[in-house]
Amino acid sequence: MAETLTVDRLEAWYGDSKVLHGMDFNIHAGEVVTLLGRNGAGKTTTLKAIMGLMERRAGSIRVDGAEIIAAAPYDIARKGLALCPEERGIFASLDVRENLLLPPALAKGGMTIAQVLDLFPNLKERL
Repeated sequence: MAETLTVDRLEAWYGDSKVLHGMDFNIHAGEVVTLLGRNGAGKTTTLKAIMGLMERRAGSIRVDGAEIIAAAPYDIARKGLALCPEERGIFASLDVRENLLLPPALAKGGMTIAQVLDLFPNLKERL
């Protein structure tokens, strides 16, 4: 199975403090992967580093074989990666359907609203 996301020797810093020290992992097409750890272990930092949201990072991040470590966050999103923060970053003035329609279609193969609602049935209840 082809590797979709490959992370090698990923390092990241907050200011002068190095907070990621050489993360390595591969995610293959069709896999569901969970990043586990206690508070402060670096889960969100790892995701932010992959998405290009850290001011300083090093190592290698490849999506479908293409290196993205120097890419801007909007270019990384165009490769099909996204970060959905846990803070319920929704627009309160919009209803559920309007919030689901906010992200633009960046590439073929995205999920329809019906597929999202099947995956998250409690959203369907809130339409």
